[in-house]
Amino acid sequence: AFSEFEIEQHQECAYDHLEVFDGETEKSPILGRLCGNKIPEPLVATGNKMFVRFVSDASVQRKGFQATHSTECGGRLKAESKPRDLYSHAQFGDNNYPGQVDCEWLLVSEQGSRLELSFPIFEVEEEADCGYDYVELFDGLDSTAVGLGRFCGSGPPEEIYSIGDAVLIHFHTDDTINKKGFHIRYKSIRYPDTMHTKK
Repeated sequence: AFSEFEIEQHQECAYDHLEVFDGETEKSPILGRLCGNKIPEPLVATGNKMFVRFVSDASVQRKGFQATHSTECGGRLKAESKPRDLYSHAQFGDNNYPGQVDCEWLLVSEQGSRLELSFPIFEVEEEADCGYDYVELFDGLDSTAVGLGRFCGSGPPEEIYSIGDAVLIHFHTDDTINKKGFHIRYKSIRYPDTMHTKK
């Protein structure tokens, strides 16, 4: 999140600019290429790494920028034909997920596309009705959309496909028993590649 921002203005940010990438190198997907005087919206990475690069040429100097970083869950993520990864929490792989969490991620693909979600890793507290810790999926922009299922334990046995071009993921945890968490891989697919769920 930015508290101050003043970088030489250009329509394409071709001169001085700040680039932020969703991962550990500049080969990761780009979250933004920024310049000008307007304080940008906060940028949210899908995982626990973000690469920031500031480029300045030999002419026109401005004040610069001041930014702070924090770990948080949730956000709006863009799906593309190349698979992208989503993790339950910032310390995934190092620590179990925290308690008393309610996180929402909105996955959006291009219009006319659907979403495919797979679950390479899924370890969430097991309970018959998934009433304690769970991941709930909705086929749309919010929780009034058609439900695609509520999952806990070892999660969905196979891929899940949306009907529309958005999926809302809601992750809820209570204050006891924390497990490893989940890794969801998501991508945009064109109609009519697949049916609602794989048989």
